Formats: sequence, structure tokens, C-alpha cells
Amino acid sequence: MKTAVIAVSGLGGKLAETLTARLSGADAYVFTPYAAPGQHPFDALHEIIRELWGAYEGLVFLCASGIAVRAIAPYISSKYTDPAVVVCGDTGAFAVSLLSGHEGGANGLAEEVAACTGAVPVITTASESSPRISPRNLAVGIGCRKGVSAGAIRLAFERVFSEHRLSPLRVSRICTIDLKQAEPGLLDFAETLGIPIVSFTADELNALPGAFTASDYVKEVTGTDSVCERAAVAGGGKGRLIVKKTAFEGVTLAVFEKEHDNG
Repeated sequence: MKTAVIAVSGLGGKLAETLTARLSGADAYVFTPYAAPGQHPFDALHEIIRELWGAYEGLVFLCASGIAVRAIAPYISSKYTDPAVVVCGDTGAFAVSLLSGHEGGANGLAEEVAACTGAVPVITTASESSPRISPRNLAVGIGCRKGVSAGAIRLAFERVFSEHRLSPLRVSRICTIDLKQAEPGLLDFAETLGIPIVSFTADELNALPGAFTASDYVKEVTGTDSVCERAAVAGGGKGRLIVKKTAFEGVTLAVFEKEHDNG
């Protein structure tokens, strides 16, 4: 498939180098300040998309999904004629089949991109997604320092989910302590994913049985020795903690998997 890889950041430009080296028939288009030798520089995203829309069978965006959606919106016509569109972000954690998934080949392109970068492929069309994506049975426990950005939370989330080969489409809720439920960064992150935040008091978290990764400092600040692990368990129901506390730049994250209901 003749594919254009489009990057708008320095990090995306580096990932574009990897993709074009490994993805057959791919050309890299990178925002001018970050373009490297051999890459096609551009100054305005809407202009380059207008040029590429009819010239390539596939478009891979290395940026936020919102940027990609706004860029392609004026040109969308039909799933039978539009190019396959995949969004991979500039960190390469997920490869999302965004447009023309089945008919246009975006599902297959997402799988190819994932194979090249080690990303988690996200396929949402019914026939393809059913064997790959389980029900929304993951609760993500998050603890964070005051004032942490949504970007820092997103990066921690992407790294954990990529490392453990988990699909973000399986997440049903974000769980935290009530002291953090109004953190702007956490609220923005949850809104971006379209997932509700569920919060618990320190007493509710402390009442949970089991062994958790404890921190005296966290207990002093919040009243409980573990926010992310305890919150994930509290919000998950019956099941198991599949990712224990992982810390990254002011964010702690844990993942709980709810047991399937066979009834």
C-alpha cells in the first residue's frame, strides 16, 4: 500500500524514520522544523493533507487523534473511496484504525504499523475487533502529584498499556482517591478517553484486604499507603490486579482486570 507517514513533532519525525524504513511503500512528511534529510517538509498540515488525500492509499498520522480528525474532516467522502487512515501518536504506543478500516484497508495498515513499532493495534470495526478486544473490564487506578499535566498522565498510560499489550478500549473507568478527583490534568485525561472517574475515600481504600505496594510518604499525604493499586482494586470488582504500581514522572498507575461474568 502506498502510504504517507505524517508527523508534526520532533518525536514524531524520529518515529517516521523508523516507519518509512520498515513499512513498504511509505514516504515521510514532517513539519518543517523537524524534517530530516529524505523527509518531505511541510509548513501547514491542512495544505499537505489536501495534496496527499488523493495521492496515497494510506495515511499514518503520528500525532494526537484530535489533530488527525480535524485535518481529514474536510475531505472525508466514502469508506469505499477514502484512503485508509491510521493514528499512531508520536510515541508509537497504539496504532488506531481511524477511517476506512475494512473496505479501505486501515485495519491491515494498523496491524502493519504495530508490527513495525511494537505498538498495540486498535481495531474497532465489528468483525475484526470481536476476536481481539475483550469487554470493557479494566479499571485503571491512578495517583498523581498536584498539578500534574494530562500529557504526563497520558504518557504513563500509553507506556504501561503498550508494555503489557493492553487495549485502551478495554478500560471502563479511572479510579483514584477523592483528594485527586478534581485534578485538572486527570479530568482532562479522562475526558480525552471518554471514561468516567470513580473516587474513593482513604478509609474505603484502607478497608480493602490484600497486599499492596505501600509508601509511607503517600500515606502521610493522602491517608492511605497506596492510591493507584487500592483504587484500581476498589473500582474493579471481582478479579485481579494485572499491573502493579508503575511510577512515571509524578504519576502512578495500576490496572485491575475484572473477571468475566459467565452468568
